[in-house]
Amino acid sequence: MTDYSPALIPVARTLAARGALDKDLATAFGVSFTTIRAWKQQHPDFAAACRLSPEAADAAVERALFRLATGHDRETEQLALKDGELIRTTVTEHVPPNDKAAAFWLRIRRPDRWAAPMVIRRAGPDDLTPTEETLREIEHVAYEAWCAAVDGEPEMAGDADTLARIDALAPATAPADDTDPLQILETPAPYPSSQRKLGSLSAGDRSAVETDPSLRWDDAEQESDTLPHRIHPPLPDPITAPFVEPIHADPPAPAARYDPAFVPLARALAGQGALDRDLAHAFGVTTTTIRQWTLRHAAFGQAVRLPKDVADDAVEAALLARATGYSHVREKLLRNDDGDIIRTRTRVEQPPSLTAILFWLSRCPDHRWSLNARPDLDPDEAAALIAETRERVADYDLHRRHWRTHGCAPPGRDEPEPPEWLWDEEGWDDAA
Repeated sequence: MTDYSPALIPVARTLAARGALDKDLATAFGVSFTTIRAWKQQHPDFAAACRLSPEAADAAVERALFRLATGHDRETEQLALKDGELIRTTVTEHVPPNDKAAAFWLRIRRPDRWAAPMVIRRAGPDDLTPTEETLREIEHVAYEAWCAAVDGEPEMAGDADTLARIDALAPATAPADDTDPLQILETPAPYPSSQRKLGSLSAGDRSAVETDPSLRWDDAEQESDTLPHRIHPPLPDPITAPFVEPIHADPPAPAARYDPAFVPLARALAGQGALDRDLAHAFGVTTTTIRQWTLRHAAFGQAVRLPKDVADDAVEAALLARATGYSHVREKLLRNDDGDIIRTRTRVEQPPSLTAILFWLSRCPDHRWSLNARPDLDPDEAAALIAETRERVADYDLHRRHWRTHGCAPPGRDEPEPPEWLWDEEGWDDAA
């Protein structure tokens, strides 16, 4: 289609209501981008039909922000000359996620996790450590729960949840697993050369050697007292993958015909966080085709829309990839000596982004990355303080449960006193 027709107006109005931009209209009508601009300048009715409604414009901007935050693949056209003939070839380019777009998205959509800025302040000599502050808050909640039970107020959280929060603060005592997973591929001697006789081993070690199926005896017929050596599996064959994979210059076009049966599959993929490039790989088409299906078929466009939580998870995953670095595939066109065009794919390493790293670490709740953060307790001091607080909280919970059931304190037990720090803050010493 190269000539304008008034019949295009209702079609343009429908596509614009679904968020179609000028480039999408050009693809839908099979014309160039400049042709759409010329039609809009020459025909005011067509220009009015292409104008986006406020809701569609907001959705288009939100979609652009999401694509910028998660990264996307775009298709660009490259030109080449072969035997005096101009060849147009479409190449897929990768656009990495944008750090600022991802940060803005997460701060607005998930403020509970990402809106809190990094607190940098100079710690004073009397300031509490993070562990002390957390234990004080837990003890305060447990004491208020007991007071509520005595006063007959509604039930408050306590018991297992409160004690579990204390246990979660306990410093890790288990050593880290530093075993090498490739140790089985090495071939060290099971015993030193000075202990190559069974007689030099204890009874337990000798029994373990004799029953180990992975040990093989050396010259068992000649000398039965010789220690065996371990049988190791052969080393795996080296993986040889070409760094550049040649592809035909003009691969056969995939089946791009839309089928309504794609809707349930697209909905299932979108529920798992599939983006446009993932849908394109799943259906064997290009991202441009996926965009056309989204605009031309309302059921398919609704099916590929990501749920809120899934979209937010996709942005977080993109931000993590930017902060840690990731790999992507870059397509290029090369020409050999015969003038033939070869399409190649190359793996490219995307380095970590400092902006993404700083934004990610700024949400650490314990201010580990603050320049003036308060130092936490020594592990031994923290363990002792946690044990003391746990006993007091358990006592509060015991009295609370007994008050709820019997309306009095447990037999033979005095009512628990308020926490010492709460006693001082409320001024109860002076009142007493």
